[in-house]
Amino acid sequence: MTKLIGIKELQTNTKKIREESAKGVRFIVMYRSKPVFEINPVVQNVEFAADLKASGLYTDEFAGRMEEAEKNIKENETRTFDSTEDFLKSLS
Repeated sequence: MTKLIGIKELQTNTKKIREESAKGVRFIVMYRSKPVFEINPVVQNVEFAADLKASGLYTDEFAGRMEEAEKNIKENETRTFDSTEDFLKSLS
């Protein structure tokens, strides 16, 4: 399902929109009657890390990190970073 919402509604009802998005609702955010961006639910592909391992193109360490990331997303335990540099440091 897709819903059109305005910027003001996004600002006012962020929690409600987040909860609906987690249930699979996609939002297109409008500003002055024009679409500016969309909010899509995260599709959880539990096969992704297994596919990486099976392909043989990636190290077991990398595939293991992907499995851990998938688990964290599923449990809603995500991290945010202040910069790309901080993100890259976390990978090492």
